[in-house]
Amino acid sequence: MTKYFPLYFIAFILSYLIMPSGLHGDDYTVINSFNGYSFWNFIGQTPDEVGSLILNPISFYTLWWAYAVLGNEYQIIYDLIKILSSVISVYLIFRFFSDYMSYDRAIIASFIFVLYPLHDTTLYWYMTLQYILAPAILLYAHHLIRNNKIRKGFLVTIVGSFLSYASPPYLFGLTVIFLYEKKLKKAIVFATPGILYVAYYFWMKFNYAGLERRINADLSILDFLKQMLIQPLSFLESAIGPSYWLKVFYAIESIGFISIIIIAMILIFSFIRVKSFSKVRKLPKSLYIGLISVLLLSFGMFALTGLYSHSAFNLGNRTTVYGSLFIAFLLAALLPANKKSAIFLLIIFLAPVFGLSDHWKNWNENQKVVIENIKNNQDLKEIESDSTLIITGNLYSKLGEHSHIEFFSMPWNVNAIFHNNTKIKTIVAITPYTEIREGYLVDPKFSEKYSLKNKLYVYDSEKNLVKSVSSKDVPRLIKQQPKIIRHWVQLFKNTWVQDIIVWLSPRLVYLFK
Repeated sequence: MTKYFPLYFIAFILSYLIMPSGLHGDDYTVINSFNGYSFWNFIGQTPDEVGSLILNPISFYTLWWAYAVLGNEYQIIYDLIKILSSVISVYLIFRFFSDYMSYDRAIIASFIFVLYPLHDTTLYWYMTLQYILAPAILLYAHHLIRNNKIRKGFLVTIVGSFLSYASPPYLFGLTVIFLYEKKLKKAIVFATPGILYVAYYFWMKFNYAGLERRINADLSILDFLKQMLIQPLSFLESAIGPSYWLKVFYAIESIGFISIIIIAMILIFSFIRVKSFSKVRKLPKSLYIGLISVLLLSFGMFALTGLYSHSAFNLGNRTTVYGSLFIAFLLAALLPANKKSAIFLLIIFLAPVFGLSDHWKNWNENQKVVIENIKNNQDLKEIESDSTLIITGNLYSKLGEHSHIEFFSMPWNVNAIFHNNTKIKTIVAITPYTEIREGYLVDPKFSEKYSLKNKLYVYDSEKNLVKSVSSKDVPRLIKQQPKIIRHWVQLFKNTWVQDIIVWLSPRLVYLFK
């Protein structure tokens, strides 16, 4: 009981942090696509019907069933699954680090990795549970193979490999540990499921047209090299640059009263019960090389897509999870043995973690109110089907001055939420960078356009009000929208900083509109 008390304690903290964080982002779109499905309809889908999700076969069948069975209701069950997944992940990662570190530091490393504020999305957004669960399973498999449980380790590696298309950097990066230690047999055993997964990935790509959309076939060598430059630069900026410290500051500002009390209780308990931390021990070079290899391979994987750069804010911060593993390892390895110093660092870590939890939970409540308003608004139901409905407000949550959790900023989310509550087919949420071209509203970020020649209505999602407008009112409406701050570099509009960023990644030009 005493040995596993820290894990029970972590399970309690995770339960508090996650409950009730609810649904976010694409969760609503997927639920809408599974509307009317039973569990048997869900598991009976063909690869053509499943689409690109069949590239994550294990996470699709073990996690996504909830969308079809639970729908928008029973959000508490989504939260319970999130808690269970996170607790399991902490334990499995702890087992990996216990091969290299003392008991207390191994627990701290696993705890930091799962809760690290840089990638809060992976804790609270149901769809991204795989981004923590996959590496947790693969780290545990590595632990099993290292301790000569070869057959069991091989089977667990297969599960981790096919859980998510995010697995290859972990598979081949962690293989480097065995290679560096000249344990060739174990390296082959660990890497083989990864090779099988890559073969499966490309077999599905070539046999089902349109299934794979992540590898950019039009990516030139120059574009790839640009991406290979922007990957480490954007990660370093997100992980140790201004973005991270702004996020920490804004997260601390978001802490609620109950969270402050819980943090105080944790600190008092730690100060009284924890006598000391184990001394820093020398760690094998192979571990450093292996974890750095994971990060470098993730840069290469994201560079092939041409779609992702790293950010501390927004739902896209899940990409920082690879580097966060190395950061968690470093923080746990270098934690001073002095109790007072360690507890001071614990405060610095816990404060933004609890603040982000309160932010996600508050935003979830706001989303539920907005969705309920849409369901009950009779004016929306009376709008003609051939009209164009313009949505204002609730594009993102606001974490301090930064836009953080996407909501109506996603066109597919807008359609999913309004789908069963209006007859309207053309619905658009406007932003400050929405443009007007030849009688159409144009979204430059997603290259979507919406007719202004229809009868126009505006729905203010913050006031729950509908009003009729003319096309002449739309330019003024766009100018009235508050500025969206997604990154501090937006302050350098029309400077050489903007020129460099747009040259490296042209798709980011919308940030400077």
